[in-house]
Amino acid sequence: MSSNYTVNCLLDSVAKTCGEGPFWEPVTKTLYFVSIADGEVHVWSEPNNYHSTIQVGEQPGNFVSFVIPCQSGGFLAGINKSIVHCDWQAGELKRRVLHEVDPQEPIRFNDAKCDPAGRLLAGTMSLEKEAGLVMKPGAGSLFGLDLDGSIKTLDTGFSLSNGLGWHGNTFYFTDSVARVIYAYDWDAEAFSISNRRVAIDFSKLPEQEKLGVRAGRSGYGRLWVACFFGSRVLCLDPQSGQVVSQIPMPVPNVTSCCFGSDGELFVTTANHWGVREGEQPPPQGRAASSASPDWTRIRGTPSVMYKGSLPPHQRLTARR
Repeated sequence: MSSNYTVNCLLDSVAKTCGEGPFWEPVTKTLYFVSIADGEVHVWSEPNNYHSTIQVGEQPGNFVSFVIPCQSGGFLAGINKSIVHCDWQAGELKRRVLHEVDPQEPIRFNDAKCDPAGRLLAGTMSLEKEAGLVMKPGAGSLFGLDLDGSIKTLDTGFSLSNGLGWHGNTFYFTDSVARVIYAYDWDAEAFSISNRRVAIDFSKLPEQEKLGVRAGRSGYGRLWVACFFGSRVLCLDPQSGQVVSQIPMPVPNVTSCCFGSDGELFVTTANHWGVREGEQPPPQGRAASSASPDWTRIRGTPSVMYKGSLPPHQRLTARR
């Protein structure tokens, strides 16, 4: 099932803990991703091969779980349990909290993506006692941020929200602890989901004990899924539930992926989160890699910016 792919390391060891949430912006050819436990947003410009880091966590120990650029400027970030609009200008960070969810619960945001209309969907998970250990199964929810800035709960009962994607009228969403990718009926007009069912059950895949289910993207009826512990990205057919192909990666803890403008698959990895009991931590993970097949281009759904309205900012000095 493996095809011939060339994997190139773009940025080596820039995310100290867990690189996650890659987003490709095609106009400026810029890759965004986060280093979750470090509170950092990383930005890599392809035209000049320039990498920069923006500290968006308000204090040490804040989790920053996703970054989504906004059509009107700046970007949305998941900081702990809040959706925050950030804008970096002239050495200063403007930041405004749009929504805090489940204020009484020990949770944080994890993965997020925008639907084709530019509305944000973001999932939560319970806070870890330590890296990689979920405290409270079923504490996570899936939220939707509409274009008018309002937020609503779309579904609940997840342990580790991950891997969002769309194909036509179907929405896919992953619970990494349950090791299941769910499919929903997607109502774009109502901005709602219904009829949850299992599309991929990782316990039924070959070598399933090695495959941690992380984030991914959909494309042309396929699901591209990063495999924590598994040193690979899988291409899955949600209709049959089977593996179509896979891309071997040179590090064990693969966290997420997104598609570039020309068929590249950008992949993020983790340094040491999620080491199994009795195992040694893996070598320092590469924060971002580019995988291109030798024989053809990968085809997939591109990243979508948030296209909604945004309130004014408060002004705070940023650390960089």
